[in-house]
Amino acid sequence: MFSGVVFAVIVSVLFAVYAVPRKFSKQAPMLYTMWVGVAYLAGSIAVCSVVWGFGLRERENLLNGWHLLSALRGVVWVCGTASFNIAIDKIGLVRFNQWKNFQGPAGTILMLAFLDEVIGVRTVWLLAGMTAMFISAVLFTINNHMNPREKSGQTRIFHGDSSLPGILFALFAAACFGFTAFINKIVTNQGFIYSQLLYHSLSVVVSAAIIFIIQTGKSKEILRVSRECMLPAMSGAMFLIATILSIFSYTMIAGGVAWSITQLNAVWTILIGIFIFREVSFRKHRLRIISGFAFAVAAMAFLLFAL
Repeated sequence: MFSGVVFAVIVSVLFAVYAVPRKFSKQAPMLYTMWVGVAYLAGSIAVCSVVWGFGLRERENLLNGWHLLSALRGVVWVCGTASFNIAIDKIGLVRFNQWKNFQGPAGTILMLAFLDEVIGVRTVWLLAGMTAMFISAVLFTINNHMNPREKSGQTRIFHGDSSLPGILFALFAAACFGFTAFINKIVTNQGFIYSQLLYHSLSVVVSAAIIFIIQTGKSKEILRVSRECMLPAMSGAMFLIATILSIFSYTMIAGGVAWSITQLNAVWTILIGIFIFREVSFRKHRLRIISGFAFAVAAMAFLLFAL
């Protein structure tokens, strides 16, 4: 059980950090997503080859019908990740992450409603933890922040329509990610740990490539390897590790609890946004930021009672 919590916390860190390379990339969102998938697929093949080739785990049935759900998860994830990248471009890491954190309640409610993993008084603790984590995310939603494209020391305030498209993209990403977490748990419950990585990553590559070609008509662009591909490859590697640890966590503790714990990524993203990209002024907003951290800590305490 303790390992499941540790894995979920590590996943929360990776979910924050793997978004960072996008800040430095000029690739089109869908092309970037495709290369994230390529790295994810290459890593998945390597992991499965080692695990099954050396007999570390019994080989899983690659022809089982449950893998169709993993393929569907890949398509939904691509849509969410493309929106994810567009939102980061439009409103920055900090604001994007807080709207994207609607994925927490979405995924937890789906697991709670359909998988019946948490019952009795533990349900109350889970809902309390989910609510506290959501309040933390809301507190971290700070309108007045530093725009990384502006000179240091200046502040830009996003009003109304200037940030609305980015917020809508972030909310759509949240819905997609909450749904993919639900699918991930369902397939894990069927005993498919590593094979789902193959189907999910392959689906990501194929669907992202198809959407990019439809959008731009530049079919040759998906085959062009350049230095720009290194950034999404880094994100893909981190996502692979996060996905594996998520699956392990799902096998050790309730999915709703594990998924809620991973929403700590809001805390890590705020730290990155404040101290690395300076998107938010800590001095001006320290009360909200400190309150957000306090609710995040309270959420963790509630979720531990739900185990």
